[in-house]
Amino acid sequence: MATRLLTYITIVVFSLSTMTISAAQDSEQEAALLKTVFIYNFAKFTRWPDNQSKTVQDTLTLCSIGDDNITKNLPKLAGRVLRGKPIKIVKISDESILSNCHLLYLAESTQNRIREVLQSIKMQPVLTISEMDQFSQMGGMIELTQDRDKLRFIINLNTTRSAGLRLSSRLLDLATIIDDEAK
Repeated sequence: MATRLLTYITIVVFSLSTMTISAAQDSEQEAALLKTVFIYNFAKFTRWPDNQSKTVQDTLTLCSIGDDNITKNLPKLAGRVLRGKPIKIVKISDESILSNCHLLYLAESTQNRIREVLQSIKMQPVLTISEMDQFSQMGGMIELTQDRDKLRFIINLNTTRSAGLRLSSRLLDLATIIDDEAK
């Protein structure tokens, strides 16, 4: 009888832990999908300079470097049309083509070379986005952050201005802003 009870309790505990792990994975997937929607909306509320090359003007190119749950979700945006341009998703392996990107998402797995990547596109109209801690202070443009249960973002306005990008006031109203010029 005690063996049956112990077996039953073991099965119940195992089932509950499996459900908890599954719920945590679902929650991570939902969070990554929400962040992907945020990235889409960042593109929606950003204006790029008109003087880009013809190939860059034909599509809205969303590039990514590294691997995480967000990079796995970005292909869901492929083919959607934003301001009359289809979204093209490019996973970057050759960093020499970064200037062809409109947006660049940097996964946390790229943290060891973040400064090098940002330096290679400094002053170019490439909207950089990441959820790395301190990304906006390192010269990234938009940093996704978690504040309790809410997804927030920090915008480095100095970097976006120097790259020639214009962000909608509606986007800026929702963000925490880093702006040395305002001081």
